[in-house]
Amino acid sequence: MIFNYPHGFSVLTDLLRKVFRPCALCHSSSSCGICEHCYRQYLDNSPPRCFCCGQNLPGTDYEKNGLLCGNCLDKPHSFDETIVAAAYEPPLDQVVHELKFQSKLALAPLMGKLIYQAAIRQKRLAELRPDFITAVPLGNSRLIERGFNQSHEIAKTFAKWMNVPLRSDLIYRNRDTEKQSTISFKERKNNVQGAFSITRISHAILKGTHIGLVDDVMTTGHTLEEIAHLLKNAGTRRVTNFVFARTPA
Repeated sequence: MIFNYPHGFSVLTDLLRKVFRPCALCHSSSSCGICEHCYRQYLDNSPPRCFCCGQNLPGTDYEKNGLLCGNCLDKPHSFDETIVAAAYEPPLDQVVHELKFQSKLALAPLMGKLIYQAAIRQKRLAELRPDFITAVPLGNSRLIERGFNQSHEIAKTFAKWMNVPLRSDLIYRNRDTEKQSTISFKERKNNVQGAFSITRISHAILKGTHIGLVDDVMTTGHTLEEIAHLLKNAGTRRVTNFVFARTPA
């Protein structure tokens, strides 16, 4: 025999896990991390969304592009567009929780790929492809506590699929903030105001660029707005948000 039983069994088990990974949602057999049934049910049938902020627009025409919600019509954002892979609701919210709070880093590549597939569904990938991709930075204390930045982990795979350079040296969080999920909507804007800064190297490369900003979850959009505002002030021409999940209205 080439292998003794324990070693051979281990190799076979690892191979089967790679070929038949369980679906992240229903845990049935899957070849790509999510089964066809769950993909069609939770991802392929996403509702029409606001072009700018990605909020769902029930009752609108699926075929119309560039639709804006009332909030974006009333008060334009610094970012230009938001691409959303999924709604932040069961069972997809559990994927985010498992990545962030159970350190299941194997989910990050799947989330990055699903964002890429959401971009493909827009049928204008060339227009959506930015010059650089960057992730929402994490505060130092939370980075030490968690051991990784979930948005950056997602962005790694997304950048590879988009064939765009991933930059982690464009923006940084200059102070720790309260978790957005633990405070009221009214407090969230003040919580992130002034919490980010542009790096020195950014000023030399941002002028006239299109930046793709990756985050795991978009709720009020205040964090992404704060960063987009900084990028625009530094000369960025366009900012597109690429988020895995968007909280429903």
